[in-house]
Amino acid sequence: MATTVSPTYAAEVAGHPAVAPHLAKLVGVRNGIDTAAWNPATDPLLPLPYDAGSWRAGKAAAKAALRERLGLSEGGGGNQPQHQRRRAAGSDSGHGRDDVPVVGVVSRLTAQKGIALIKHAAWRTVERGAQFVLLGSAPDGRVQAEFDALARDLAAAFPGRSALRFAFDEPLSHLIYAGADIILVPSIFEPCGLSQIIAARCGSLPCVRRTGGLADTVHDCDDGPGSSAAAARLPANGYSFESADAAGVDSALGRALDDWFDDPGKFEKLVDNAMGIDWSWAEPCLEYEELYWRAAGSRV
Repeated sequence: MATTVSPTYAAEVAGHPAVAPHLAKLVGVRNGIDTAAWNPATDPLLPLPYDAGSWRAGKAAAKAALRERLGLSEGGGGNQPQHQRRRAAGSDSGHGRDDVPVVGVVSRLTAQKGIALIKHAAWRTVERGAQFVLLGSAPDGRVQAEFDALARDLAAAFPGRSALRFAFDEPLSHLIYAGADIILVPSIFEPCGLSQIIAARCGSLPCVRRTGGLADTVHDCDDGPGSSAAAARLPANGYSFESADAAGVDSALGRALDDWFDDPGKFEKLVDNAMGIDWSWAEPCLEYEELYWRAAGSRV
């Protein structure tokens, strides 16, 4: 047997001449995560533990700590669009009176991860009155220079509304996953991806490009029953888009921000759904065990 780390990625590579003659033994099994390491109920790196029943208070504390650590303005900054300030202030949800959403990215800055889409999303986020945070770095010096310039330009145009950190920082990654409202994963291709699964585990809604394992783990709230995530019987738990361009990002990120500002009940239901999914290795391990028996020519 040969395996990939998600069913959709297996289908995407099936036409390759090295793979096509062996499709009968190709299977995709989605990855799991270490649910002990990524557990907001026991995470010592978070200011307030939380679970699926207490995420509103826990994520609010993490969001405040994230803003303090990164020097972000409370409530999004003074040049936030007036209409969006009113929307947030008029909400009866758990959002603070002057609160705005935080969009996070935790990623290597490489072509695979959709670096042009990340840069576009950073501008769209702050232009909409939200805040943008990024943790990552680029192995290519030219790409790193582009993101250094992006950090300077965002800070100059929208003070207090963005923070880009170029380092490996495990504690900060935990704080971003817990403190953000939306985690963006606009990969060009993705065998599975862990960022979107960790985000869901922490109650941050994934906003992803519909490819590979991202398609299998994020069920768009506005999708019908035909998506691969819906076929896997996942409840709606985020937002996704097809085309790897600015319009594609805008279609999903715009809906996520609209729901945060205008339909907090819908947004919070998605958080409930995301945190209720079992992202452990329990189910994938059963699939692997079955594959081992098949490979051995026997069955349980």
